[in-house]
Amino acid sequence: MAGALGGFEERAETVPAALRVLASVFQREADAPLLERLEACSADLSKVFDADPLGGLDLGDREAATEVLAVEYCRLFIGPSGHMPPVESIVLGEGQFWGPSTEKVADFYKTMGIAVARDCRMVPDHISMELDCLAILEEKQQGEDAGAFARGHLLRWLPSLVDHVEERAALVFYPMWAKVLYEMLSELYAVERL
Repeated sequence: MAGALGGFEERAETVPAALRVLASVFQREADAPLLERLEACSADLSKVFDADPLGGLDLGDREAATEVLAVEYCRLFIGPSGHMPPVESIVLGEGQFWGPSTEKVADFYKTMGIAVARDCRMVPDHISMELDCLAILEEKQQGEDAGAFARGHLLRWLPSLVDHVEERAALVFYPMWAKVLYEMLSELYAVERL
């Protein structure tokens, strides 16, 4: 992935789009539109992420592939047991949804002027919400704020989520995307940008 995110001009377009793809992968169980999106832009995603965006999934029977991924998502992130929701407050062991981390994330959104739809059913510290926040900040060319948010939130808890996914996954899809996400965020935000 090194260098695939490009220079400043390319980055302004590529990074928010890549963050939104990653947000959609972890937002909810896989569905046909997600697989279609990944398949439609697989050549571009392969260049940016240096990985097969479908994780080797056979799309010969799209309905079966969607079902297999949906079951895997549920097993990894929803339950019934041994799961870890992709939510900062849970991964950090705060023992509840809407813990102290959630409040900090919600306050950050408010400070940055990032509105969350009233009908949004996800907690603010869900991985896809945090990735959408980064995408918005990148679109606004607020890279320093994006970096501070990534280092203060996602990069603190993402390694534990990656470990969980790698240990529990039966398929390549989610571990591959989790590692790609961590590598991308580390590359983008681990060092202060000048």
